[in-house]
Parts: sequence; C-alpha cells; structure tokens
Amino acid sequence: MARITLHDVALEAGVSDSTVSRALRGLDKVDEGTRIKVKNAAKKLRFSFSRNASSLASGKTMRLALLFSDALNTWFDSSVLQGAYEVLSPEGYDIIPSTVSTHSELDSFLERLPFDDNVDGVIVCSINLDSKQSGILKKLTIPVVGLDSRTIDGFDASVLLDDDKAMGEAVGLLKNLGHRCIAFVGWPVPGDFQFSTQLRSEAFMRAAKQLGFENRLVSRIDLGKMSDYRSSADALSAAAAQLLASDPRPTAICVETDGFAVPLMAELEKFGVRVPQDMSVIGFDDNDVAAAVNMTTIHQSPVEMSRLAARKVLALMRGETLEQPHSKLNPMLMLRKTTGPVRQ
Repeated sequence: MARITLHDVALEAGVSDSTVSRALRGLDKVDEGTRIKVKNAAKKLRFSFSRNASSLASGKTMRLALLFSDALNTWFDSSVLQGAYEVLSPEGYDIIPSTVSTHSELDSFLERLPFDDNVDGVIVCSINLDSKQSGILKKLTIPVVGLDSRTIDGFDASVLLDDDKAMGEAVGLLKNLGHRCIAFVGWPVPGDFQFSTQLRSEAFMRAAKQLGFENRLVSRIDLGKMSDYRSSADALSAAAAQLLASDPRPTAICVETDGFAVPLMAELEKFGVRVPQDMSVIGFDDNDVAAAVNMTTIHQSPVEMSRLAARKVLALMRGETLEQPHSKLNPMLMLRKTTGPVRQ
C-alpha cells in the first residue's frame, strides 16, 4: 500500500499543499473552517504529520536529553530513566539518553548543545563538571537540570541527595555500636572523570571527625580506576586485601555503593571475616540486592529524584519560574543484619 502524503491530504480537502502544511502546523494564516476540513481529511486518510514539522510552529522539538556517566542498565540509571519517562512522556516529550565516560566525550556533547535545535532541555545525571563545562551550561538558552551532580554551578535547577546527613547517620550508628576503628571503601571509577558518588568518602571523613573519632583509626580505601584492573574480581580482591592488611583492622566499614558492598562481603568471608561479628558493613543506595541479602544501607530513591528533576525541567521549558530551583533530599538509614556491636 502506497504511503499517504501531504499532497494526498491536499487533494482530499480540495486545498493546496502549502495550506495543508500551515493548517496542520497550527499557523494563524488559515481560517478555522479550512483548518477543520484539512484535519478531517488527514484523519480520514490516517495521515500522520511529522513531529519535527509540526514543532516548527512552536519552536519546540519535544525532545529532552538525559546525560549519564555510566551504562544505562545499572540500577541507578535505569531508575532515573523510569522516573523521567513517567513525568515527560505524558506531556508529549521524547527522552534521548546519552552516555559519556571521558572528558572528550563530555566536551563533545556540551559543545553540540548551544545550537539548541536538537532538544528543548537537558538533565545531567551524576557527573561532576569542571569550571569550563559549567561555563558552557551557563551560556545555553535551554534549561539544564542537574540530578545527583553534587553542584549547582551551571545548572538552572538541581536535585541532590544530602550526603553529609547520610554519612552522619551511618557513622553515628557505628559509634553507638561501639566501633572506634572504621573505614570507607570506594569503588573503582569506570571513566576518567570524577563521579558524584565519590564525594561520599569526604562526607564520611567529616562525619567521623565531628563525632570524635581518632584520626589514626579512620581510613579511606581508594581503588583508583577500573582500568587499573583486569576484572571487577581483581578490584574486589584488592579492596579485601587492603582491609585485611590494615593495622589496626577496621571493625566496621561504609562502602560507596551496594553494588560493590555485596560482593565485597562475600570476598571477605572467603578469608574468614564474618559479617557482622568481625566486621560491620553499611552500603549505599538500598537497591534490590541490598534488601535480598539483608544489608544495612542508606536508602535513596533515584526514581523519585528523577521525577522531581523532570518536573523542574518541564516547568522551565514552559517558561515558568521555580519557587525552589535547587532541592536537597534526605536519605534514610535502613538498619538490617550486617551491622552489630563491636566484638569485645
């Protein structure tokens, strides 16, 4: 069956091709009677006008870019996609996800944005921008919202998690359980720039200091980049080795993500470290795996964070003024079976 064209609609309605185009684009140079006749003809022929063409009237592309720094199928990023879709799809917006893992890829993405003819807005997820990159965002004429990006610089609005509150509650729990020798375990960075999750270690150190822990009994284990290892199993072995070789050995640890904490517990148990009898463990995220293994962790909801970010960017794309452009959400400590009193 031949594809129905704009010319076919014009013949059915008895008008010119240009009149059909103007009528379906919503331009005011077509009287209402003619517009109705054209729309009825298009409906009869089941003609679908291109969104790109119809957007010419409003100047909107009805597309939004969602920028990630990791694979789209991770727990956090897939949750962000879900939240954004729930808010923006009913409003007629298509979501264009993109991923970057290097500075050059990020720079290339940002350099394309000033043309503004590809998307109506951008949500940047979990990426720490440098001053040059933030400067590019400030010059854009489309709204840009930061999600879990750890800074408001360059963003018209943002949604952040209160990491200081999260780490304060986690370290406070360990102190109340009698732990005095504690450590923070980071995970290897998959790309060549800093991620927002890495700032959790700084919040951990601040919390330990504020709660009176001795400096010599508080440590951070930094595993560098994933490219430093042949596999994730090697990275787990390196983390376990550093913990086991520590003198004194920590009796409790906070781990940057649940995704790294769960296999790290299994690795430690290979060497006789019992959780929580010998070492208490607190994760971060509260994903499905954390609940399945009954792990104490810090709860956050990327779906809800994304919904809020999407509502902010939607309002900005409509030209509205936000009463609260920058929001900081409270985490929740989920107490489960991987934490317990320090062994005497």
